Amino acid sequence: MKRKMIDRWCSLVLSMMLLIILMTGCTKVAKVSTKMGLAVGSPVVTLMSDKLKDTRSGRLIEEGFASQLLMLTGLVELTPNNFRLLNEISFQYCAYGIFIEDKEPDFAKELYSIGREYGLRALKQNRGFRKGLEKGEKIYDLVPNLGKAYAPSLLWTALNSGLWIIWEMDNPDSMMGMADVIAMIKRSLELDENYFCGAGKMFLGAYYAVIPEYLGLGGGVSASAQMFKEANAVNDGRFLLVRVLEARYLATTLDNKDLFKECLEEVIEADAGNLGGMRAINELAKMKAQYYLDHINNYFSK
Repeated sequence: MKRKMIDRWCSLVLSMMLLIILMTGCTKVAKVSTKMGLAVGSPVVTLMSDKLKDTRSGRLIEEGFASQLLMLTGLVELTPNNFRLLNEISFQYCAYGIFIEDKEPDFAKELYSIGREYGLRALKQNRGFRKGLEKGEKIYDLVPNLGKAYAPSLLWTALNSGLWIIWEMDNPDSMMGMADVIAMIKRSLELDENYFCGAGKMFLGAYYAVIPEYLGLGGGVSASAQMFKEANAVNDGRFLLVRVLEARYLATTLDNKDLFKECLEEVIEADAGNLGGMRAINELAKMKAQYYLDHINNYFSK
């Protein structure tokens, strides 16, 4: 109980810090350079984000996501070319979408769409990428020229875009953007294959599971299983979201209820604090795992 109260007070203090910046500094900050925005905004957001990632209560973090995003969006718009903040907000829109998509898919798709736009804004900080888009060049032709600093931007832009597409797969037109998504994911993996606990490999696992092998797009259950295996190996199974998505996408595609239960029960029994800086996401993964188990009949024919 004491720990929960500390978490609540810390979250409140951090929220108030941002609120004070937004309420008292809007006029001044709007007039200063992006460099000043980095000096004022980024350390506060980094502190807030680090605290957020270590919060013990999954429910607390889930319920606080909306107000967190609202304040962070305001701060980002005060320094619109702040590369660091653009990456952070693209990540947070993606994370929020992942954890509410099963209950509120339409809202999740809206979050993914917004997160994609912030990710693209981060990528456009690269002059060559920006000029290429202005000339009408394709994203998949431009990403090979991006360096390691853009690995986070590539990943979060791709995940926001790709998850939106997965939820829109009933619409054939939605698949037109998948070539860009896969190009961004693969370039991010080339630059840093283990970034954010192998989240790029985790997404490919989900994507390959829902794309039949016969389409010739690199999909199929074998490719999916391999990607989930590689993602899980990055942190020795301590990044719990990997097993959650393995259950949701690979196990359901295989119609393997035993694998589904095995993955999710493993997550529920795991220690959420076993991976530094990822406790909150692991707590949310445990909540998501419980949701899937509670609704298991929605994912299997019998």
